[in-house]
Formats: sequence, structure tokens, C-alpha cells
Amino acid sequence: MNHQGKKPLKVIDIQCTRFVEPLKQAFSDAGLWVFQSFDLRSTRALHDGCTCPYHGTSQCTCELVVLLVYRALGDPITLVLDGRDEQTYIFINDERGTSVRPATMEMIERIINQAAFTLTRQGEGIENNKLLNI
Repeated sequence: MNHQGKKPLKVIDIQCTRFVEPLKQAFSDAGLWVFQSFDLRSTRALHDGCTCPYHGTSQCTCELVVLLVYRALGDPITLVLDGRDEQTYIFINDERGTSVRPATMEMIERIINQAAFTLTRQGEGIENNKLLNI
């Protein structure tokens, strides 16, 4: 996905499909409402033979999810999760450039970090249980 040269807010070493639900839950736990407005995988399932510009095949692993994050007041914040090759690139789509306050940006980053940490710890627990044959 071309993000017009924008730098991601965060890059998470977790597959996008594994990260979306825990991230939505983390926003909800923080008192924010989240609506998933787009999912490339479900859209791509409707079209056969689409060739991926990154992988050069229709057997693509790219993912794109758009989340609208609602605060108590104001317009939603648009988060774009661009996933490929077991990583998730997270962008804030802020067309006006300054509509997301620094404190809000810090809160979003904290929530993203919390969701990634929780998911990573759960994964480590699963791996440790496999090692212990639990």
C-alpha cells in the first residue's frame, strides 16, 4: 500500500490478522469506541486473479485494515493497519496534518504498545506451554 511517503506511527512484528482484535479490545478497554470500516482480505476474497504488487502473485499475504477510533468528542481518528510478511505497519490518516493532539497521539501509541505486549506475552505463554507439554 502506498502511504504517500508517510512514516508509520508504529511497526509491530505481529501478523495483522492476529493484531486487529487485541488492538480493538485495548482501545475499548481504554474507553474508546472502535469501528472496523475496511478489511482487504474480505474484499480480496470476492475477486479472483488479483496480482499483488509486493508478491507478484494472487496468493498474497498482504492485509489492510482501517479502524475508526472514536473519542468522547470530535471526529474519529483513522488508523490504517498495513500488514505484510508477518509485520503490521500502523499509520494515522490525518489529512489536515495537525488534527490529532500530541496527548492523543501518545495515548494511541501507549494503547498500541499495550496490545502488542499483551499479544506477545500470550504467544510466549503458548510457546512455553508447548515446551513443557502442557
